[in-house]
Amino acid sequence: MSMTTRRTLLKSIAGAGAATAVSGFPFVNRLALGQQAIKVGVVVPMTGPMALEAQEMLAATQIAVEDVNAAGGVMGRKVETVIRDSEFKPEVAKRKATELIEVEKAAFLVGAIVGFEGIAMAEVGCKNDVIVSFFGQNFLTVKGKMCKYQFGNNLTPYQTAAAAAHFVDAQKMGKKWHMLANNYSWPQMFERAYSLVAKQVGADWTGVTWAPLGTRDFLPFLPKVAAAKADVVFITTWAADQVACAKQVQEFGLAKQARVIHSITELTFAEAAGAGVYDGFYSGMPWYWQLKDKYPAAKRYYDRHMALRKRAPGGYTASTYSTVRLLLETANDVKSLETDKVTRALEGRKFQHLKGPEQIRACDHVNMQEVFLCKGKPASAMKDQWDFFEIVQSVSGETTSESCEGEGFDPKKPLSQQI
Repeated sequence: MSMTTRRTLLKSIAGAGAATAVSGFPFVNRLALGQQAIKVGVVVPMTGPMALEAQEMLAATQIAVEDVNAAGGVMGRKVETVIRDSEFKPEVAKRKATELIEVEKAAFLVGAIVGFEGIAMAEVGCKNDVIVSFFGQNFLTVKGKMCKYQFGNNLTPYQTAAAAAHFVDAQKMGKKWHMLANNYSWPQMFERAYSLVAKQVGADWTGVTWAPLGTRDFLPFLPKVAAAKADVVFITTWAADQVACAKQVQEFGLAKQARVIHSITELTFAEAAGAGVYDGFYSGMPWYWQLKDKYPAAKRYYDRHMALRKRAPGGYTASTYSTVRLLLETANDVKSLETDKVTRALEGRKFQHLKGPEQIRACDHVNMQEVFLCKGKPASAMKDQWDFFEIVQSVSGETTSESCEGEGFDPKKPLSQQI
């Protein structure tokens, strides 16, 4: 589909909805009858090693769409999702994203839990003039790797690493740092971030012990980590690799020598590892279900997710929910599905869904948000089967986000004017 044809289609769809729209998004209770539904294309790995996380994110997407439709939809029109399985393969993610745009005429493209999916989806969305927003970490935040239609509501690797590093510095855990990580693009971004923050706070960055992606036996790598004699060891692994690593780090006794901090973790990983495995380990998270006791909206979300999935929601599900709501609410506010118009409205937009205030920074489309540092509990302290962690500190987005200049962007211009 050509750019001109797509823009014409979206304008006609938006116009049809605008004719029946009722102003004031939160107060609309009826959807326009007979109008074409607005489609959100979703690509996630429903098969493969991230299948459970994908199902959790689909549940979050469903709840977000239900909330938007209950409030009147977008411009008075119903929203529906069209879901495709990436099969945990970049070439499949690219093909399915293309199908959602060209065949299903999706107005927005969301999904991607891991980096290679996001890169594939971003290529398709940017080529076809469609906004793409990631469920997983927002990893494409460097000039030359982004297009103006690309957004990420979740944390960036830099935000996550900076939150952990500033927490370590504030708690005076020590100035000698090391990292154990899988050797691929995502942890390599953390290496850059930790080394930069180490310079800022005067820490001694001793480097990285790399393990291949897919490692299930980390014991051969742990003596090298111990030999670094670091005060703090950051662990940057994911999914089954992280589960195996956490168990073996406990068995090895590394926590007796150094503070152990997982750069980021997810509730499903702690569940897979078992009660007490994360005991004493610190972990970064974009959201934790304990926030339901602080924010009524988080409590409502927690209850609905529990009813739908029979399990507590993880941090990535909260980011997913917020991603979908943000796109749809913005389109409703500007009364348009035109990509450029929605993009401009997203730049600098402030919002609050399941935690404190957030804002999409205009210069790089990074979500300025809190990062939560959580500490793993011993099995004896768990109040229920989901009570793996406690929040020990939140770190503001202003503290954790890399400067636009550091990423190669002009802080005075929105990204849509730079690319």
